[in-house]
Amino acid sequence: MALADLIRSRSGPTDKPSDQQLFVALHTCAYFANKTMRDQSNENPSWANRWSVIREHIVEQNLGLAYSMMSRFNTRLIDEDDLLSDAMLGLTRAVDRFNPWRGYRFSTYACNVIVRALMRRGKRERNRRRLFPVQYEVSLERPESLPDSERELYVERLSQVLQDNSGQLTDLETRVLTQRFSGERRDRLTFQEIGNTVGLSKERVRQIQNIAIRKLRRALAADPVLQ
Repeated sequence: MALADLIRSRSGPTDKPSDQQLFVALHTCAYFANKTMRDQSNENPSWANRWSVIREHIVEQNLGLAYSMMSRFNTRLIDEDDLLSDAMLGLTRAVDRFNPWRGYRFSTYACNVIVRALMRRGKRERNRRRLFPVQYEVSLERPESLPDSERELYVERLSQVLQDNSGQLTDLETRVLTQRFSGERRDRLTFQEIGNTVGLSKERVRQIQNIAIRKLRRALAADPVLQ
């Protein structure tokens, strides 16, 4: 209780609490918060609030670990924002899982968790790039080199494929394509903007777009009218 009040007030003794003290307090708050939840006659949220305050403080105090591990994870395959997101996820996971009674330093434990999270992300990215080596950026590649009549037929069949959903696009794939290619160019959203609206990283939105375009190409290749 005293540590939570100290963190809230940002004042008090000049000596900062140790990691051991903070994590013991965190586990204590979690214990009493769970006990309070089991006791239906007492719905006082104070212990849960204290747990949240201490947890947020620990994360803030150790942000440097996330940035430090990021700087050592040299790769051009992953966007820096996505890399930071994975590093932060690893840090918060380390805070939630750290056991202060086992005798380990939190910094050592957290660095290992963050590095594993970054390595898993790197492995997923390498696998993705092996499966999807070609990036599709700004258009559905309308066949500008075709004669006008054939181009119009191609566009007509593409519209029909989209209308009938012959490519078996999911709702999310349809939404991404609509926001990426429909309307005026100035109204089109970036991968990051779409990701913000659907709760995904911009790299994941890029992957969804690529998969949707592949489906459309397969549907058009099988269209008997275009044979």
